[in-house]
Amino acid sequence: MLGFGLSCVLSLGSAVWTYRRRDRYAARALFAFLAVTVAWNATVLLRIVGPLSLAWELHLVEQFFQVLMTLVWLYFAAVYVGYRDALARPLVAYPLGAVAAGMLAVESFPPVAAVTNTDPTTVEDPFTFVTWTDTELAGVVELLALAAFAVGSGLILYKLLTTNYVQAWQVALVFLATSGAVLVEVFESAIPHAVSGVDYPALAVTVVGVSYVVGLYRYDLFGYTPVDTSDVIDGITAPVIVLNPERRVVDFNAPASATFDGLASGRKADAALPEAVVDAVPLDDPETSRTEVTLARDGEDRIYRLYAASLDSFGDSRGLAITARDLTTRRRQQENLDLLNQILTRALRHNIRNKVDVVKANNRALVDRLDGEARDRAHDAAAAADDLLSVSAKSRVMKEIVEHRGRTTSVELTGLIADIVDEYDRAYPDTSFVTDCPASCSVTVTPDVSHALENLVENAAEHNPRDDAAVRVALEATADGAVITVEDNGRGIPESELAVLERGSEDVLNHGSGIGLWIVTMVVDEIDGTIEYDAGDDGTEITLRIED
Repeated sequence: MLGFGLSCVLSLGSAVWTYRRRDRYAARALFAFLAVTVAWNATVLLRIVGPLSLAWELHLVEQFFQVLMTLVWLYFAAVYVGYRDALARPLVAYPLGAVAAGMLAVESFPPVAAVTNTDPTTVEDPFTFVTWTDTELAGVVELLALAAFAVGSGLILYKLLTTNYVQAWQVALVFLATSGAVLVEVFESAIPHAVSGVDYPALAVTVVGVSYVVGLYRYDLFGYTPVDTSDVIDGITAPVIVLNPERRVVDFNAPASATFDGLASGRKADAALPEAVVDAVPLDDPETSRTEVTLARDGEDRIYRLYAASLDSFGDSRGLAITARDLTTRRRQQENLDLLNQILTRALRHNIRNKVDVVKANNRALVDRLDGEARDRAHDAAAAADDLLSVSAKSRVMKEIVEHRGRTTSVELTGLIADIVDEYDRAYPDTSFVTDCPASCSVTVTPDVSHALENLVENAAEHNPRDDAAVRVALEATADGAVITVEDNGRGIPESELAVLERGSEDVLNHGSGIGLWIVTMVVDEIDGTIEYDAGDDGTEITLRIED
C-alpha cells in the first residue's frame, strides 16, 4: 500500500510538472502517459483497499489502464522522435487503431473480458484480494502490449544514440528505466514475496515516467528535438553532402543527388564530387570555410558558393558537411541591377538635366517675347521643367543614400541647420524662418541626414500658401542623440501622403505626390531613428529623433 501510494504521488507530481510545461516539445504526449500511469497505480491501490463487491469492476479498469499505458507510451515515443505525421497516415492509423481497440476490448470490455479472465480466486493473506486467471487470448494481448512498450522505448533509444548532444549516462538512464519495466513485466512471477494478482509493473512504469521527467526536463532534452543527420539535411533545399573522417560520402539529400552525378554512399569524395569542389573544400583540414566554384550543369556554367563545416561530437571529429548554394540567378540579377544603375545614373545626371536645361532656356526666351495667355503657359512650362529637374536631383539623392548605407560620420547639427535655413530663406523670401538651436550639438550618423533636413525645411516652405507663412526649426540635444522639430503654419500634409509613408510602399491607387518625404523616411530608417507627423488645418509639426 505504501509503495503504490508513493507511486501515485510521484506520478501525479510528474504529471503536474509536465502539464505546466505543456508548450515544450512532445510534453503533451508525455503528460498523457503520466496521467494514465497515475490512473493505473490508483486503480491497483483501490483493488487492495477497496471492497470485494467492486473487485471485478476495478479489475477491468486496471486492465484497461494497463493496456492503454503501453499504447500511449508508443504514441509519446513516435511524437518525441518525430514520427507524429507517420501515425496520422490512414495506412498506419487505421490498422493500429483497430489493434488498440481490440486489445482494450479483450482486457476491459465486460462481455469479452469475462471470457479471457476466468477462475476468480480470493487471496486472504496479507489482505483480502480477488485475482483472475488469464487465458491464451489475454496472453496475446499482454504480448502485444509488451511489444508496443518495447518498440516505443527502442525508437527513443535509437534516436538518443544517434544524437550528438546526448551524453552516455543520459542514454543509460533511459535504457535502464525502460528495460527495467519490461523485465518486471516478464519476470513478475519471480518477484520475492509477491502477492498474486498485484500489478507490480505499475510501480516500474512509474519509475520510467519519473526518470523521463528528470532526463527530459532537468537536462533540457525537451529543448532539442532529437534528430539525426538525415532528418536535418532532408529539409534543406540546397544540396548537402556529409563526409565521414575518411572523406567518404555517408549521406546526402535529394538536391545534392540532382546536382552532382555519381553520388553514392561509401564513395570517396574525390571520386563522387567534381574536381573543382574537391579542390575548393579543405578535406584534409576540416575547418569552417566558404568559397565559390563554377560548375557545368544542364549545358551552362553555374556559380556555387560552398560552405564547409566540421562535424564533431564532444570534441571528436565526425566528418564534414558541405552545402552548395546556387548563386547564378542572384549574380545575374545583380549584374542587371548594376547595368540599370549605370543607365539611370547617366540618364539622371546628363540626359534629363541637359534636356531640362534646353526646355528652361527656350521657355525663358518665349516669356520675353510673349504676353497674355501664351506668356502664362510659357511660365507654367518653365515651372514644370524646374519640378522635373528637382525630381531628377532627388532621385540622385536617393541613389546616394543607398550607396552610403552603413557609413557614419560626426555631424554638427547646429551649423548644418543654420546653413539649410539660410539657403531656403533666400529661396523663399516671403516665408519667415526661425531657428531655436543650442550653441553646438554633434551626433554620429550618416552624412545623408542633411538631405532629410533639407527636404523637411523645403516642404514646410514650398507647400505653405499663407501670406504670413512661417517655418520654425528647433534642435534639442538629448542624452543619447538629438531631437529636431520642424513646424509650419501651412495647410498640413494630406492624409493620403501620410498613409503612404506609414504603409511603406506605393501602388497605383495610393501613392505620394513627391520624393522628398521618401528621402526623409530612407534616412530615418538608416539611422534607426523615429519620425512623427502631426498635421492639422493650422499647420504641421514634424519631430525627428536621432539616436547617436
